[in-house]
Amino acid sequence: MRVVIAGGGTGGHLYPGLALAQAVLRRHPEADILFIGTERGLESRVVPAHGFALYTLSIRGLQRSLSMQNLLFPFRLAGSFVKSVLKLLAFKPDLVIGTGGYVAGPPLFAAKLLRIPAVIQEQNSYPGLVNRLLGKRVDAVFLTFAAARPFFAGQKNIFITGNPVLMGRAQKSREQSCQELGFDPARKTLLVFGGSQGAKRINEIVAGALAQIFQLDEVQIIWIVGPAWQKTWQHLEAEHGGRLRVLGYVDDMASVYNLTDLAVCRAGAMTISELTLFGIPAIYIPLPGATADHQTANARAVVAAGGGLMAAQSELSAEKLAALVTAVLTDEKKLQALAQGARELARPNAAEEIISRCEKVVALRKAAQ
Repeated sequence: MRVVIAGGGTGGHLYPGLALAQAVLRRHPEADILFIGTERGLESRVVPAHGFALYTLSIRGLQRSLSMQNLLFPFRLAGSFVKSVLKLLAFKPDLVIGTGGYVAGPPLFAAKLLRIPAVIQEQNSYPGLVNRLLGKRVDAVFLTFAAARPFFAGQKNIFITGNPVLMGRAQKSREQSCQELGFDPARKTLLVFGGSQGAKRINEIVAGALAQIFQLDEVQIIWIVGPAWQKTWQHLEAEHGGRLRVLGYVDDMASVYNLTDLAVCRAGAMTISELTLFGIPAIYIPLPGATADHQTANARAVVAAGGGLMAAQSELSAEKLAALVTAVLTDEKKLQALAQGARELARPNAAEEIISRCEKVVALRKAAQ
């Protein structure tokens, strides 16, 4: 089986593609997989590190103001489309999977021109522009949230599969993870993070909330501030008697999730998918200014399912955050209900389900030829 996975620019588009690639290899160890991404995106480093081939296009996203980049966009789009056609002709894939981002557009268009089966995997409640434009033209669409279904009216093959997660379950016990951090496994663990680069405003709010949260003797906190902010907040560890760990970045998030009882975080699709996989409820603080406010839509989907709470950053103070955290962590019944809601949202077999359905798409196309 030969598969092209097109998408990237951000981890939210890239990591589901990597999870799908691994699912393909589990089912077809002889498969040949090619990623198509950008030279400037995260994929230029991460895809080769995972052992996959990467073909890059020069396309970039549109900016919100008049710029030279926007003026060059039609030419880059046309060039990327031609390059995609030529690459697909040379690679001869059985299937093209688009995982979002502008870079997914030209390969998906090329696949339709060349009559190659093509599908879309959408991570968010509010789909990106490329997926909205091409959703009716591909052979199938796989959604993380049912709330995205109305954006694909006219597409008959829509499947709610959840978001493929690259991460597996932690290999360590809660006790082992606590021991490595110098934590007490009997205490409740609050995890705070704002994505791989951190979130300045969340950090500021949390810093002001620490004293009030630590009035609860049974609480300990892992605070992943982002690489750029570790020196700013590291000194706070010494003020809280071994109950606070300030970290810049964590490679082994599975071990951190393994001991987390409640999270405070953004509402990106990958974050939600990972937390629900581990049955972790969260207080979601959607990123203001995210495209079409899609993080708010994501958070609302989780809240509606009973798997978390949402707080708008513009309305959140240190005092309000501390009160929210305290209210959840001191109400065991509520905490367990939110954890159960998160677990019910989890789709641990999302990647396998998507690839299984993709195999049927390919088989149907071959049978029709």
